[in-house]
Amino acid sequence: MAKKPISQKRAEREKQENLALQRVFNVFLLGMAAEIYLFIVYRNYVLGTPDSLLIWDEILRWGSLAGLVLLAAGVVTAVIKRTEKKLRTGMILMAAVGLFLTVSGWVTTRFFDKGITTLCILVPVLTLLGLVFFLYQHECFLSTIAMAGALFTIWVCGRGLDSASWRTAVIAGSVAAVVILAVLAVLIRQLQKNQGSYKGLRIFTPECDYRVIYAVLAVSAAAILIALLVPVTVYYLQWALGILLFAEMVYYTTKLM
Repeated sequence: MAKKPISQKRAEREKQENLALQRVFNVFLLGMAAEIYLFIVYRNYVLGTPDSLLIWDEILRWGSLAGLVLLAAGVVTAVIKRTEKKLRTGMILMAAVGLFLTVSGWVTTRFFDKGITTLCILVPVLTLLGLVFFLYQHECFLSTIAMAGALFTIWVCGRGLDSASWRTAVIAGSVAAVVILAVLAVLIRQLQKNQGSYKGLRIFTPECDYRVIYAVLAVSAAAILIALLVPVTVYYLQWALGILLFAEMVYYTTKLM
């Protein structure tokens, strides 16, 4: 097979870079739009008058139903028209909007101020994770998700372990998070045996340092367990994981250079 000319390789690389930047821009815009929507809901539903609360309660409930319709239509159409790239992309976007409307409407009407506050924190986090997915290596994305998920879980522990109504749910969710981290470690071990590939599909780069991933998973699981067993350490664990998350991002950034 003849090698591609250097100019063609450069053109293909620039095309891939432009596509990645476009995706990053789209994720940023979607995250910003979602956050603005949540702030409007918070202002009118939580801090508003009784009349505005009733109006927005109806809006959120109907919005959840509309979101379910968009989600179902988007998923079904994307599967049926999966060979048509532009239409599939549009349907995936529609499904994502539907999922957001459904989840945000249900959480806000079910948990009121605590629910909307959690969503206002979660949306920027998910937006940043989306940016990491398109800008960094997949192993960086996985490590970032694991540590950010542990940080969020510990934050929830600090808010809910002292609550009689939330304690059981928080403990169950935290244990489930540890189990998920353990399952991820097993799956990553299988990928490591196949040099980072799964059925011919490249998941991790050939230069992936699996020791970093295992360390991130172990530290995340240990931090969650410590938060459950010794709740007074939650504040310090949040700082420790925040510093480690920053260090992890610096590490993977240097690998891109």
